[in-house]
Amino acid sequence: MRSERMWRDMERDKLIKKLKMVKNPRERDRIIWALAGKEQDTLKETRTPVLSGKTDATAPTRGRMQELPKLPADTRKLINYLAPAILIFFGIVNLVQAILYFIQTGQIEAAFPQLIIGIMFLVFAFFSISKAKKRVQGANADKKET
Repeated sequence: MRSERMWRDMERDKLIKKLKMVKNPRERDRIIWALAGKEQDTLKETRTPVLSGKTDATAPTRGRMQELPKLPADTRKLINYLAPAILIFFGIVNLVQAILYFIQTGQIEAAFPQLIIGIMFLVFAFFSISKAKKRVQGANADKKET
């Protein structure tokens, strides 16, 4: 029993030294799990089987993650203008409500806060549109260079 404990301590010391030297994050995680005693198989080095040149298209490989479908470039450009469109919509709705309330009551003081909010939405929409234009132009410039 004592020799078994000494063997485990020696293995543990080897793993700690190896942990200090290894730079690969996956290998470090594997060593940490082995030190914690969670995984008994990690102590034994196993070789990965060599894959043939042919791969099955339906089975994903271990290193390659499944990619999400890409949107067309025009759709991605339009998505940049989605937030400004929403801001313009809310700005116009608030302005129209403020004007209608002013027409009904004749009191500009009561409609003034909603008028200010509508104007703020439109100002933010203006800045969002200019930022979206820069993003789309930047994406176009990147594609032209490649």
